[in-house]
Amino acid sequence: MGNEAASMAEHDDVPNEFLIKRRTLLTGLLGTMLTPVSGLLSPALAQSALGDAVAVDDLLGQVPNMCRVATATVEGPYFIDKQLIRSDIRENQPGIPLELELQLVAANSNCRPIKGAMISIWHCNAQGEYSGYLASDPNQMPDLSSLDEHGHAKASDKERFLRGAQLTDAEGKVTFHTIVPGWYMPRAVHIHLRAFLGRDTMITSQLYFPQAVLNVIQSTHSAYQNRGVTIYTNENDLVRRQSGVSGMEDVLKITQKPDGSLRGTITLGAGFS
Repeated sequence: MGNEAASMAEHDDVPNEFLIKRRTLLTGLLGTMLTPVSGLLSPALAQSALGDAVAVDDLLGQVPNMCRVATATVEGPYFIDKQLIRSDIRENQPGIPLELELQLVAANSNCRPIKGAMISIWHCNAQGEYSGYLASDPNQMPDLSSLDEHGHAKASDKERFLRGAQLTDAEGKVTFHTIVPGWYMPRAVHIHLRAFLGRDTMITSQLYFPQAVLNVIQSTHSAYQNRGVTIYTNENDLVRRQSGVSGMEDVLKITQKPDGSLRGTITLGAGFS
């Protein structure tokens, strides 16, 4: 693990969503000040919305894989160098169970699966809190003055829930057992990831969820209900807009398993030959 661990520490050159000029940040936030969704969805409507969102994902999944390079985006302030090599990252955090399957392929080499790459993910819990940063209020803008020159926040605790890393198998795949994240100001619901091969960073990106699925979860599930349906969506998220993403390329395909838990899948193209 020596080389992998060393490569993960080399992240100071990665851009950060909070290293944004104040004017740019304020302009982006003004666009997010929308009227919150009022009331809760009825159970019948909730089930219908989930079904519709899954159907749309299934349709999109039939589009031939173009093997595009995954959208490059920012690392964020809550990355922690020390990695926990594990599949189950929940640590008893409440929320909708999510089986997350990620596949890493070489976009410049006929979508060839990349074996032996390290994929690291991290995300907030159902209440919008990151392990290591529980002192940060998810209902408040981050304190920009407290970030270092790279836009990284200083860890405030030793919790490490909802963080983990794994090596890709022969098919370029890893599977994590986690939960659907909550939301925090001013971001859409997302999962951070970084992929490494040896000492090279292959991808730094963020993954998003179909909005209709999130609306159902946030309005009907006990772990999320107290915070309500977020006003920060894929369409108005300032980080996603700055990444230049097009279409649904960074949105997970979500299906519902027989036990009611969810499964999310996505193929990530790396510019690697």
